[in-house]
Amino acid sequence: MTIETYTRAQMARFAIEEGAGYGGVNNMLAVVHVLRNRVFAGWGDWLEVVTRAGDKRANVDPLPRPDLRTNNVRVLLNRIDEIYTRADTNDLTGGALFYCEPNRPLGEWFKQEILLRPEDHPRVAHVGPVWFYK
Repeated sequence: MTIETYTRAQMARFAIEEGAGYGGVNNMLAVVHVLRNRVFAGWGDWLEVVTRAGDKRANVDPLPRPDLRTNNVRVLLNRIDEIYTRADTNDLTGGALFYCEPNRPLGEWFKQEILLRPEDHPRVAHVGPVWFYK
């Protein structure tokens, strides 16, 4: 296994755990796009961004464990490579760096740093119940 393969697997794991609870495959893909946007914004390399992704989680309550046998998970796994290699240029999030499901409990840091600073972090997209911010 290479570090790139490991990194892609970690991207998929995080996106499945984060996005599957919000709905369909687009929510999982949007989480991967946020990770990619963070890499592009200079937050670190792929592995650093994926490893620290949970530190910038907006919602503080855990989501239920996803069913890995769904077709949505298979679609995500088939698309991870094209997002990682930048072949997928269709960013569902409008370049977002943060996301939240506003009807679930939010962490204080997210409220203070993102929601209360709309001039710095405008809302740029909406996928299912999830809102995305720059």
